[in-house]
Amino acid sequence: MTSNLFLIAAPRSGSTQLSAWLGSHPDIGMPPIKEPNFFSQHEFPPAFVAETRLNDVIPERYVASRSKAEMQFAIFREPAQYDYLFEDLKTRWRLDASTTYLQCPEAPAAIAAHAPDARVILLTRDPVARALSHYRLAARIGQTTRSLREEIDAELRGETPLPGRFLLRPSRYDAALARYRQTFDDSRRLELTFEEMVADIEGTLARIAAFLGIPAAGFDQGLDRQNSGDAPRFRRLNVFLHRSGAKTVLRRLLPPSLKRRLKAVYFKPNTDSVDDGDTAYLRELLEVRA
Repeated sequence: MTSNLFLIAAPRSGSTQLSAWLGSHPDIGMPPIKEPNFFSQHEFPPAFVAETRLNDVIPERYVASRSKAEMQFAIFREPAQYDYLFEDLKTRWRLDASTTYLQCPEAPAAIAAHAPDARVILLTRDPVARALSHYRLAARIGQTTRSLREEIDAELRGETPLPGRFLLRPSRYDAALARYRQTFDDSRRLELTFEEMVADIEGTLARIAAFLGIPAAGFDQGLDRQNSGDAPRFRRLNVFLHRSGAKTVLRRLLPPSLKRRLKAVYFKPNTDSVDDGDTAYLRELLEVRA
């Protein structure tokens, strides 16, 4: 068994929440790693992955130990290791929710070759709102201490490696959507937006159920909010934990129940504001008018 359903979303467009709803359905199986990035692995040089501590697990060790620990993100490069994530799933649909597939030019054809019967769900968000959400996340986890404009300019100057460009590239959808429309016809492709989803959760899940040929009643809409944009209470400590790699180690070692309790203490609702001029600069670059 291997993947045959792909949630291909722009980062910060609600993919974690939607994948949780999808995984609650008895006809949809979720692998223990939400984003294995197998079909975009070539965009992640091993040295960059090691330096930035991107992997929540080390795939070789994870598979060798027969682990099924649930984690968010890792770069799986070997076909057998990727298929290991799905080997226990006996459901009709088996989900890969890697957000990196949207902008990766080679991903659509690779997915189609891997699973000729695959269905893809494309999820996007207002480009400016998405980029602002991603910037706040990067600041929250200690990935950046720069202003929004400084981060944008670093991307424009080419100082940021391709997989680290989280503001402009992930918010430019036209070419990405065109590739998936060319590869997957209407019967195998469903396009959604974050705004539609939050405005009508029940209707969105009904559309997905019809698209996949499964009962709409199977989704659990009562799941807790996933991957919210809360801010750390202790910003300097947060930056240290991220840059030292301690956060990655803790994610691997702590049980989910303890992580949930610690998050309630560690984070607070995000009230951070972004400079209006920086936001206007971002909007201009994305060619979006207010």
